[in-house]
Amino acid sequence: MEKSRSAYGAWLAMVMNERQATTEQLAKHSGIDGTRIEELIAGSIQPEEAKEEIYKIAEALLTNTPIRQMDKVLEALAVHTDLRNWRGSCDGGCCSWNAAIA
Repeated sequence: MEKSRSAYGAWLAMVMNERQATTEQLAKHSGIDGTRIEELIAGSIQPEEAKEEIYKIAEALLTNTPIRQMDKVLEALAVHTDLRNWRGSCDGGCCSWNAAIA
């Protein structure tokens, strides 16, 4: 097979690495055969042919689990609390240049 010029393979490999997902896990959650996923990663499938499968894979990979979503919420809350505390600590937080969080 001729390699495609699509960025799907590089994107898929990067997101799988970031999400620590295996081909088997991704096949289970997306409903796409593991061999087909490996072909997508290798760039063996033309972009036009791969588009629908990439959408299914993206939905499976980019949906946050409840634990991951809660971690993001707690992280955002910690940042918010830090900003509020900083504003009230009189170390420049009440100055006009800091109007974005005042």
